Amino acid sequence: MSSMLHRQWLLPLGVLLGYALLMSTNVVRQPLLDGLRALRRYRRLWTIPAGLGICYALFQAALALFFYTVLPMEEQPAFGWKFSWAIPPWTSQISEAHTLHDWLTVFFADPHWQLVRDAALDGLEALAGLFNDTITTFPLSAIAAILLLANWEGHHATLRNALRKRMGKRAWIVHTGILICAISAIVKPVLFGPSLIYLNRIAPGLVLVRWTSIVDWFSSMFEYLFGVGVQVYLILVVYTWLRGITWTPIHLMDLAIRRFSFVVKWAAIVMAFSSLLIDLPRIAAFFRFDDTRFLVNTLNYTDHFSRPLLSLFLIFFSTMQITLTFHSETLGKAMAQHWIYLRRYWWQIGWFLVIAGIHLFGLALLDHWLMLGFGGDSTSAGLIWSFVHPLLGAFLAAWLLASWVSLYKRCETGRVQTQDWIPF
Repeated sequence: MSSMLHRQWLLPLGVLLGYALLMSTNVVRQPLLDGLRALRRYRRLWTIPAGLGICYALFQAALALFFYTVLPMEEQPAFGWKFSWAIPPWTSQISEAHTLHDWLTVFFADPHWQLVRDAALDGLEALAGLFNDTITTFPLSAIAAILLLANWEGHHATLRNALRKRMGKRAWIVHTGILICAISAIVKPVLFGPSLIYLNRIAPGLVLVRWTSIVDWFSSMFEYLFGVGVQVYLILVVYTWLRGITWTPIHLMDLAIRRFSFVVKWAAIVMAFSSLLIDLPRIAAFFRFDDTRFLVNTLNYTDHFSRPLLSLFLIFFSTMQITLTFHSETLGKAMAQHWIYLRRYWWQIGWFLVIAGIHLFGLALLDHWLMLGFGGDSTSAGLIWSFVHPLLGAFLAAWLLASWVSLYKRCETGRVQTQDWIPF
């Protein structure tokens, strides 16, 4: 018995030793340390994403509580106050699979393999978010849309002037699209909030699902643009720290909006790919809601093909957003700069992807594993974890984003391994 207990500790001990060795010997160790120093200097790097994530968790919890209060007992969402933990037994044997069909059957049927698969997809999307948008903005995106339309602190005028300066006559098209998406972002919490019960009594459920999917599409684009704007702001926070530049929040926000006018060109390409690969197929499936097979196949296509493909696309073009943010390039020049950067620093970028991917996959695996044991967020333990997870995710994402900014600037200056590169 004693030897068996000792063997059980070998695997976690080996994992810890391997992790310590990996973090202490990799070639991007100094940028990773810079990221921690940046978080210690500017807490807003992780508190802003954490606050947005907590607001999303609060919205979901408040919505579930509202439905639990007003709906009849037979229609109330299931919820258990008792703390419980139960993991389904491992029933499938992957070693017994002899053909590709058998292997796929085991992989997709067993809940443990589903957990690993879903965690891998979430980790891949989170890794892509470091180079695109890693921030959850709903439902505060509705408030941001209201402030934008109200020209709070003159930021709407700043955005309009920046778009006009960068895009000329085409700026009104982009500006109009942003306004339409902003209005949809204001409407979305109303449609998906408490009023959903009353709207369902007025309009047929199928019609409601179809048209709310369109509103959700436009709203998600504003949420994405808002998230990109926040990420540009956080990137500039790290950049000013690296350069030792003093700033005020209002002035840095205006600078982020002006830089956003360059990044929006790349964001438009990302939104176009996302719409073609994910949003439009889902909307088409909802308009054929009565065809169950078509709906299921479409959702499987977007989850198992479109989402990984879009994530790999964003990871491959990892330097586009940060190049446009720092250098105010055109898309063509930024693309040329991207290829030069990849050719010169592929080894450092590859190591950063490995390190970031391990951490993000680990957090996603922990999230799915805990939720599986708790029985989802319909239990008290799952509800508590739904508020803890955004804090951990925000801190991890902020650390990796700050490290990415440091790595990018270190590679530009040729000081990847210099320890005293930043005197601030």
